[in-house]
Amino acid sequence: MIPHLAVRRTRVRRTARREVTLMSVQGLRKAAAVRAGLLGAGLAGAGLALAAAALPPAYAAAEDTTPPSAPGTLRDCPLPAAPGSGLGIGVSLCWGAATDDVGVTGYDIQVKQSGAFTTVRTTTGPGSIVSGLTLGQSYTFRVIARDAAGNAGPPSNELTATANYLSGMPPSSPPPSPSPIDRTPPTRPEGLVTQSVYVNGAVGLAWTPSTDDVGISTYEVHVWTGGAFLRAQQATIDMRADQVTAVVTGLTAGRDYLFYVVARDRSGNLSAPSDLVRARAMVEPPAASPSPGTDTTPPGTPTGLATVSGMSIPGGVFLAWNTVGDDSGVPPRYDLFRRTENGYAYEGENATPRDIVSGLEGGKPYTFQVVARDAAGNLSNPSAPYTAIAQPGGTSSPSPSPSLGLSPSPSPSASPSSGSGCRVTYATTTWDGGFTATVTITNTGTAAIDGWRLGFGFPLASQRVTNGWSAVWAQSGTAVTAGNYEWNKTIKPGQSVYLGFNGAYTGSNPEPAAFTLNGGACTTT
Repeated sequence: MIPHLAVRRTRVRRTARREVTLMSVQGLRKAAAVRAGLLGAGLAGAGLALAAAALPPAYAAAEDTTPPSAPGTLRDCPLPAAPGSGLGIGVSLCWGAATDDVGVTGYDIQVKQSGAFTTVRTTTGPGSIVSGLTLGQSYTFRVIARDAAGNAGPPSNELTATANYLSGMPPSSPPPSPSPIDRTPPTRPEGLVTQSVYVNGAVGLAWTPSTDDVGISTYEVHVWTGGAFLRAQQATIDMRADQVTAVVTGLTAGRDYLFYVVARDRSGNLSAPSDLVRARAMVEPPAASPSPGTDTTPPGTPTGLATVSGMSIPGGVFLAWNTVGDDSGVPPRYDLFRRTENGYAYEGENATPRDIVSGLEGGKPYTFQVVARDAAGNLSNPSAPYTAIAQPGGTSSPSPSPSLGLSPSPSPSASPSSGSGCRVTYATTTWDGGFTATVTITNTGTAAIDGWRLGFGFPLASQRVTNGWSAVWAQSGTAVTAGNYEWNKTIKPGQSVYLGFNGAYTGSNPEPAAFTLNGGACTTT
């Protein structure tokens, strides 16, 4: 039992007044030796219950400015306690005594927390216990000696010790298991919709709350901007029991954006993402009507997203959807997105309502949504989510080249034949440091092309292909080649094949000047 304590104060120096709390047992004369109980108070904010000890009497040492030496080696030492002693969970520490020109009066035991050492108790002898720790958790300690004038010496070595039962032997009953680590993610947010907010450059969102075994900490809102999904930095989220709402500000008024939401639990686990939703940032107060000819009408919403069968694409899927129109009369382009564990991957831009996604895990389900985009940048609402099963057989590309991270060159293709002719259309969507290129090869000749190899050169050495689809891509220096797969090797007269790649660049991203097919020059558009 910790005895009742009385307090005595001693002035040490006129220039640096210092109060030292002395503990003496109530009911004994003040000259009696001071004794302390074994267990002590907790460390605020750290959940540590620490062994308490008395400070020795202080004495005047106005001229003493010499600190003690460092304590001897700090080590984890056996605790001399009987089996079954109820001393809690902690560590037992021992160290060699420090020296001082006047005399060492105490030792500060410090524990490392958040990168800094904090004194958790003071004792007079070269040993102590620290109790109230978490079973199985490691803690780092050091010890500092002090003299009567308050001079602190250099610290001892640092010691990392694991908390255990302080009796030195297991208790009679089995110890409790450490708290399990929460690795269960929250459920994905459902029912994401837009709602009106009358703030200039803002978008309002609402969705059904996620659930979690520990509890939801927050939600993260992600916005498609600049060719990538980024977490919205200016999002005010209101979490209620029946509905969660968010107001995202700092957007460009009148511009279309795509959004999705993920939930984060109190252990940091992220949920799967919500469905995509499209919203236009508010223009408030209402602006005048747009200038004549300004296109603010989005394309129609893509429908009918489904798998196209009858084509062998190991580790891939062939997707198609219904064509949509736009008030401009110009066919829109399509952006395809694939749901990932905690977000969305951009699968590229397409001029036609179909796409082949490769490099997937055979037999695994993947969920997609497609968005139409017109020449003015207006976005359609996303299509309904569609889940497709990647075809068996690994991935649809050969093993990557060790040096380039690309597929190796294909087998030699057929030489140009009489009646051959080709046209290549090359288009890019570029952002800072990266781009997506879509390539269309059209047979303009009178004979079928049975096996093909496209070739071109980048104008700059900094341009490179990072990954591609619908062809076997390879790059050496600035020279790039793309060879057919078995399923798309034949191009009949008047027909086209569609392929593409993602790339990276530094500085500028000029288009290739010329293209060849099986060694023959193609026209470009």
